[in-house]
Amino acid sequence: MSYFSNFPTTLHDLKDTNVKTELTNILRRFKVRPKAKDTVATYYDYIMQEGDRPDTIAAKYYGNEKLAWLILLFNDIIDPFYDLPLYGQNFPDYIKVKYGSVQTANATVKHYYKILEEEKLLIDGTRLPRREVICDLATYNSLAGTPTLRKSETVYEWEEKLNEDKKKLKLLDKRYVPTLLKEIASVLR
Repeated sequence: MSYFSNFPTTLHDLKDTNVKTELTNILRRFKVRPKAKDTVATYYDYIMQEGDRPDTIAAKYYGNEKLAWLILLFNDIIDPFYDLPLYGQNFPDYIKVKYGSVQTANATVKHYYKILEEEKLLIDGTRLPRREVICDLATYNSLAGTPTLRKSETVYEWEEKLNEDKKKLKLLDKRYVPTLLKEIASVLR
């Protein structure tokens, strides 16, 4: 089933000649409720690998590459060119276009952080992540005597982190796909 197969159609006189053409009404939308996306039992975590595309993931997981739109919808991916991770030479090329060069991106600070508390490992093995807040340059410089209380992040590191986060997808559990497809058909018609 393709994404637009459930969308209603509408008639339009495209050339102002009183000849109406049937068009898919792409202005209709369907959104999965945030509660459904955040309920752990409804999805599986998936980490995209180089060479993965929504259609190949849909074929592997759902057995139907035409359900690629479901992966995009469930993960709020609007632009498949820029909302999906970049691999290989595509990432440095993107950095060059956006910042002029990789060297510039590595030399430009995006954020300054004040470290509130270092990472801790509790007796039971629980790992508490480092606590830090973004601060201004003056605050960052005031911490110069204590380098363990501060850190900076370049735009390259920041873009790299964003790109890594794009690799993390949620795949709707196969058991819920028929129900979701029925609900989409009902809402859009």
